[in-house]
Amino acid sequence: MLILGINRILKWLQITAGGRNYTCPTREINGELFFKFKNEWHRAIDYVSEHTTELISEGGKIISRKVKK
Repeated sequence: MLILGINRILKWLQITAGGRNYTCPTREINGELFFKFKNEWHRAIDYVSEHTTELISEGGKIISRKVKK
């Protein structure tokens, strides 16, 4: 399983697992990002690669940036 992109504005992310792509809801718990896949919550940072990007809103602007581990 690998995270392709994170959309923090709409609170979802896309993963690839077993040759298929999935869109999963996200939730922040104690300052960490988690996503729900197959009825289980997983820590997002465990599945991030150096190519993963996230979409955020800062100061009213929408920004796409690489995820920092």
